[in-house]
Amino acid sequence: MKKHIIIATYDGIGTHYSGVGTIAKNIVDSFTILSDRIDIKISIAYVNVNKQSKVFNEECFEAANNLITKTKGKMISLCNTTKGQSEWDMWRSFDEWNYTCVSLVTALNLILDQNEENFILLNDTPFLFFAKYKDLVNDKNIKCFYFPLSTGKNHAFGDQDWRNNRIRVEQKCFDLVSKDYNSKVIALGKRFAERMSEDYGLYFGKDDFLQNGLFFDRYMDYLDRKFTNQDLKKFGIEIEKDSKLIFAWGRCSVAKGFKELALAWVKAHKQLPNHYLILQIPNNSGEPNYFFEVQEILASTSRYIVIDDFNPEIWKTILRTESTDVVCIPSIMDPFPHTSIEAKFFSSGMNYITIISDVDGAVDAFGRNESLYVDPRNTELFAQKIVEAITMDYKSRRKIIDRNKETIDKFNFPEILEKFIRNNIMEI
Repeated sequence: MKKHIIIATYDGIGTHYSGVGTIAKNIVDSFTILSDRIDIKISIAYVNVNKQSKVFNEECFEAANNLITKTKGKMISLCNTTKGQSEWDMWRSFDEWNYTCVSLVTALNLILDQNEENFILLNDTPFLFFAKYKDLVNDKNIKCFYFPLSTGKNHAFGDQDWRNNRIRVEQKCFDLVSKDYNSKVIALGKRFAERMSEDYGLYFGKDDFLQNGLFFDRYMDYLDRKFTNQDLKKFGIEIEKDSKLIFAWGRCSVAKGFKELALAWVKAHKQLPNHYLILQIPNNSGEPNYFFEVQEILASTSRYIVIDDFNPEIWKTILRTESTDVVCIPSIMDPFPHTSIEAKFFSSGMNYITIISDVDGAVDAFGRNESLYVDPRNTELFAQKIVEAITMDYKSRRKIIDRNKETIDKFNFPEILEKFIRNNIMEI
């Protein structure tokens, strides 16, 4: 029987602005490779975006469209009552979560062939709401994989009333999924699975993971290049040629721990007169007050640069800049940040040591002997770790950096997806 997989997502198809989008894009690119070897049909259901709006990403859309054309699937645009100008209401409004999931039910009833074996991968938390409406799908045997990428108990986003409502409905949806033989929750990483088990009473078997990873081929051109401080001028970064860099990047969200890093810099910067703290933290997460709070903390220090720009060429270049001395992944509520894998991958042949938050999913990318662990909420200790990393002797530093070469291959996303498909859908 023909296998038909539907990918449901709100980012990474018509847009590409977040980690959610990167995961969806990785899934599309990996299925494009796998479809050369297996007979499978792929359809994509995405939250509709106006192609004339500034959020539309033509490259992502064309890659998705090419995949569904190649495998004879369907491209399905789901309800977006913002008229497709923005995806932001997908996160602000529970009504949007409901509208989108109900429109997904309607779309499935129009396209599914019950002579095929149908599977749906529901990418990110808003699609948990599909569990409330799944009984309305005509194909009662459709297999559902719910793939939440944050939870209300793990991510302090929104005001308390909004968040409490989110937690209540998430619990309801998780309970519905647990009662459905044809549905299960998939975890992004082991640490996030532990948190969902503790917070919502979920159980995860050995195949209930779609681990985060990277599509390595997209980045190979950078691994053959190295840059100097002079090369950073094209991004408006003006620093002395002999100065060293401490770097962190990602969307400016409370989940990412940039406030904690800023507080540590307050403690450490006078001990590090030859170092600059560079934060590439685009203010596009819907948390502008947090962005300004980080800037206010840093205003009491010197030698810092805050970059409000999503441009991936910036972080790629800084990770391959010879003066980069320390890379920080200070996330405190992130299930499994892409930045941790990117730091690991780009460290090949470089001299920076990575400081990893040990309170969330960043630890899924780095073992204790591959980085320095810290609880970013402990400002005093965080500052000490930054100084420790910078003053570490060359031999000890090199040993920590080089260990990452031995484990990077397990984050190759096409192989991760192939294993997931083999274990959950078909024999490859």
